[in-house]
Amino acid sequence: MAITSEIIKYIIEIGPVVLLPAILLIISLIVTRKPLKNLKNFVFIFIGLVGVSVLLTLFVNFFNPIINTIILNSTKEYTTIDVGWLVSRTLILNSPISLQIIIAVISLNIIMLLLRFTRTINIDLWNYWGFLLAGSIVFAITGIRWIAILISVIVACITLVLSDIYATCIGNYSGLNGVSTPQPQIICWAPVSHLINTIFNKIPFIKRAHIFFEEVQYKIGLFSEPLITGFILGFIIGAITRYKNFYLNPGSNLLYAFSSGLTLSFIFILIPRAVNLLFKGLTPTINDIRDFIKRKVTKRELYIGLDPIILAGLPSTIVLSVIIIPLTVYISTILPGSNVLPSADLIMIPLILIWIITPSRGDIIRSFISAIIVIPVILWITSSTGNLFTEFFLEHDMEMIEGYKRVTSIGGSSNIFFWILVKIIEPIFNLLP
Repeated sequence: MAITSEIIKYIIEIGPVVLLPAILLIISLIVTRKPLKNLKNFVFIFIGLVGVSVLLTLFVNFFNPIINTIILNSTKEYTTIDVGWLVSRTLILNSPISLQIIIAVISLNIIMLLLRFTRTINIDLWNYWGFLLAGSIVFAITGIRWIAILISVIVACITLVLSDIYATCIGNYSGLNGVSTPQPQIICWAPVSHLINTIFNKIPFIKRAHIFFEEVQYKIGLFSEPLITGFILGFIIGAITRYKNFYLNPGSNLLYAFSSGLTLSFIFILIPRAVNLLFKGLTPTINDIRDFIKRKVTKRELYIGLDPIILAGLPSTIVLSVIIIPLTVYISTILPGSNVLPSADLIMIPLILIWIITPSRGDIIRSFISAIIVIPVILWITSSTGNLFTEFFLEHDMEMIEGYKRVTSIGGSSNIFFWILVKIIEPIFNLLP
């Protein structure tokens, strides 16, 4: 059991940036036996993922000053803080049923493939943490293994089905065919965006009104260049950050806004280049795997389940994130029933926005409306899981953050299907205090 825990811990510590290229390299070496070509693709995928990951971190950290400004000008007293991956990691690594959950989820995927209930082959081992977290939470509360494993399997089943349904959206929008993103905390929001688009399509006049990100880029010409778009948005954010005393020291504040513009401009220039490198290696690798499956296994169209970070650097996702990340913090200051301060897991916002944007094919208005609906729901769910996460956090002698009574995680709480399942069984087993 100790060896199993160490292996799971090692996989979690490696992270998707290393694990995903390594798995794809091993698979591609088996299916093509062209080591030089596969190594070249591996290098492109690895460098692209490292670039996207580092730039996303810089991108989210860029908003710290405006977030601090929003919080300082708010009268809301937060009792819960989002500590991000730390709380989810603590739960998973201290769970005695992690191996059983992994075996159950892999077995489920194989059975569903054989019975033609899914088309997704989920090779994204790192993001099994979403299923592990669901089972670990239920087991920590009930102490009943079969219920915990059953909940994990149900969440995995829903995730695989949704991944199939929306896999074509990835190909249609990003051009990356044969890929799905079977991560429960991300894909669960695709139906919301889909529903909003369906409602819009039923309303006369509005159903023909589209403002696609790519069309806007084309029409504004020079201003659509990442250098200029990033600078303008960064300058505006810098000016808003210093809005209260802007007139008192206009020279210094203008310089700060100018510096913010240059910083965001730098990020906007580099992210598309990292994405291009990633796709340069990923596209031929996925095509080789799909060709092998069609030749040797089945003619049926199958999808390769990958980490959503491969889509997080798309321009539409980054531009919408510029608005939604600070807006998430602002919404938290005025949202009734929410007591959580979004913090460490704000990096989840671009990942969640993938499935806000993709179903609408980059329609700016529809994506924004979907985000405005989804973000408050995520904040409510994250607030409601605060007591649960805090109880387990304290059991393992973790130190609480000074000034807060509870800890929680946006990433760990954003799986709405799991939350609904817990709420269904709560009155039966009296799970939550």
